[in-house]
Amino acid sequence: MEKYFKSCAYLILFSIIAFSSCKSSACIEKQSTNCICTYEYNPVCGCNNKTYGNACEAQCNGITHYTQGACK
Repeated sequence: MEKYFKSCAYLILFSIIAFSSCKSSACIEKQSTNCICTYEYNPVCGCNNKTYGNACEAQCNGITHYTQGACK
């Protein structure tokens, strides 16, 4: 029974490590060179914890996930 619990603990630990590393690598993709954005100031906080002027600017910088509002 103890062997079963150790196996489960290792499996859970491995899963946490594997999925936490995936999140950070999926945050930023290749930057777009052909982006045209307005100067409208509607700040978003990118998954890299950097504030962008608007969603278009974040997407042009390769940011895949962001939230409304400036980063804190």
